Amino acid sequence: MSLIFHRPSGATHFLDSPVPEMLQLLAEAPDGAAGLTCRLCVNLGLAEDEEARAVVEARLAELIAIGLVQAG
Repeated sequence: MSLIFHRPSGATHFLDSPVPEMLQLLAEAPDGAAGLTCRLCVNLGLAEDEEARAVVEARLAELIAIGLVQAG
């Protein structure tokens, strides 16, 4: 579990895996859902499949909605 303070909104967010790992990978190099899924699966030693892609897409949508990630 990780805590992130979002200065613009003044909100603190509790983040559980795989979100902190996703944010770390995005900080290293911006990416879309497909690329991020690949990198995340390699990083975590997981199979890259449709379920993994769906999780990444859902978490990215949540991060965009709360303002922690910008869509590019």
